[in-house]
Amino acid sequence: MKAQVSSFVAAALIGLAGVSAHAASTPPDLLGSPVTVESAERAIALNDGTRYVNVQYGETVRFDVDGKSFAVKFNGIRGAFDLNDLAPAGVLNHTIRAYVSPSPLDERGL
Repeated sequence: MKAQVSSFVAAALIGLAGVSAHAASTPPDLLGSPVTVESAERAIALNDGTRYVNVQYGETVRFDVDGKSFAVKFNGIRGAFDLNDLAPAGVLNHTIRAYVSPSPLDERGL
């Protein structure tokens, strides 16, 4: 019986590791689309104290960081993910979570 429980626990841990690896390797194109900074509807300044940003699905946002800018159209998953996955390499120096909420149009069923 003890061997069965140990096997079950080991299998569960391996399964969880697989899920974590899958979540960590979500392709950026499923999160949003990089776009030109000129197409942004609004801007958010990021600094060393920024830990998260709130955006809406379908929104195009320019992020300004220490004189550098990049823009994202949030047309991928809704929920939360690491904004670093969409930022150009070397622009962000710490983890920033992006929380993507449904747009008001989604809530009305449009």
